[in-house]
Amino acid sequence: MRNGMLGAILALLLVAFATANAGTLAPDALIERMQAGGLVVYWRHAATDRSHDDYDLSDMDDCEGQRNLSTRGREQARQVGKGFDHYAIPVEQVLTSEFCRNWETAHYAFGDYEIRTELYNLPIIQDDERREDLIEGLRGHLNTPPRDPKQNIVVVGHDLNLRHAADVEIEEAEMAVFEPHADGPRLLGTLKPDDLGKR
Repeated sequence: MRNGMLGAILALLLVAFATANAGTLAPDALIERMQAGGLVVYWRHAATDRSHDDYDLSDMDDCEGQRNLSTRGREQARQVGKGFDHYAIPVEQVLTSEFCRNWETAHYAFGDYEIRTELYNLPIIQDDERREDLIEGLRGHLNTPPRDPKQNIVVVGHDLNLRHAADVEIEEAEMAVFEPHADGPRLLGTLKPDDLGKR
C-alpha cells in the first residue's frame, strides 16, 4: 500500500516536472533560436567570491562593501561574451543591475552596458511597495522585445528578482531565455556558460 502510494506520488512529480519543462529547448536549439533575435536573455551575474557578502551599500560605486566576482566568475563572463561572438548571437542592448558583480559581468562579456536601478537586488529591499515595483519592473523588461526584431536584449540581474517575476530559478552565471508575448514572457530554455563553448 505504502509502495503504491509512493509510486503514484513519484509519477505525479514526474508529470509536473515534464509539464513545467514542456516546450523548453535544448542548448543547441536554444542557441539557434537566439541567433534569429527577438528575445530577452536574463543572465544571473557570474560566479562570486562567497568569502563575504554585501555589507556596505551606501555607495554603489564602491565595490569594497559588496560581494564581487571571483576569478572564475570573470572567466565565465568572458566565456559567455566569446560564445555570443562565436555563434553570432546579435545583441541590441545590455542592461544591468548597479551592483558591481552585475556590471562587471556585463563589462567582461560585452564591454558596453547600461545600468538600471529597477534591477536592484530584491533581498536588500524591505519596503513592500518598492519590492513590488522591482518585480513588476523586471516583468516589464522580460516582456519588452528589442526594437530590432533581429537583435536580442541581455539583462544582467539577480536570482530572487527572477524567481518572483517569472517563477524561474537559475544558478550564478546561468541564463534564462524569454520570448516576449501578449500573454506574458515565455521561457524558451536555460543556458550555462559551457553551453556556449565552441563545438
